[in-house]
Amino acid sequence: MGTARRFLRSFRSAPMTLLDLSHPIWPGMPKIPVLPDVEIDPVTSIAGGAPMNIKALRLALHVGTHIDAPVHIVESGRSIDELPTERFDRHAVVSTVDRKPGEEITVDDLLAGGPPPQAGDFLFVHTGWDVKFETADYDDFPSLSPEAAEWAVAQGVSLVGSDTLTPDLPVHRRGTGFTFPVHRTLLSQDVLIGENLRNLGPLAGRRVRVRAFPLAVRGGDAGPARIVAEY
Repeated sequence: MGTARRFLRSFRSAPMTLLDLSHPIWPGMPKIPVLPDVEIDPVTSIAGGAPMNIKALRLALHVGTHIDAPVHIVESGRSIDELPTERFDRHAVVSTVDRKPGEEITVDDLLAGGPPPQAGDFLFVHTGWDVKFETADYDDFPSLSPEAAEWAVAQGVSLVGSDTLTPDLPVHRRGTGFTFPVHRTLLSQDVLIGENLRNLGPLAGRRVRVRAFPLAVRGGDAGPARIVAEY
């Protein structure tokens, strides 16, 4: 019994390593062309004689690391502030895939790249595209197949996240009348979407604890998020 107690004490006191899966926010950061640029402007400054520094942020909800709410594509869907906080504290399975720009990520790719998700898990798709974030190459990436999105829904996944601009096709590869099939499949079934993740490499092929709390923007179709994994 004494040995077991010592083991439990050492386990509980073991340091927890946190890995930030979110991009910082800065003016002019990468985004989808239709969105306005990020702006960060001074309101008051100590250098200007004020007692404190204050800045104002102008940020489209779909710039940088963020979580899409169902209302993003479903008119009657819930907004980001209407989702319970427990939706954002889950385990995530991280699946590594090796696909080229314009290629589809299949169910077989996801199963080969990591453990199968359990009901309620997040599914994070690691393509390695985060290293291209500040380059033009970031705009052209592999996308999730509609069949893979349907499979994620069938598995009871709570959120699908990727280290790309979107799980749907890149903007320049979309035809006329593009219907956002991955977004529609997931969000219509209350499966949230995380976009522009980073640093998934150390978690590849693992199931880890994740906190992914978005800003509770009232009526928001998305929320900028600080997503952190324990490992």
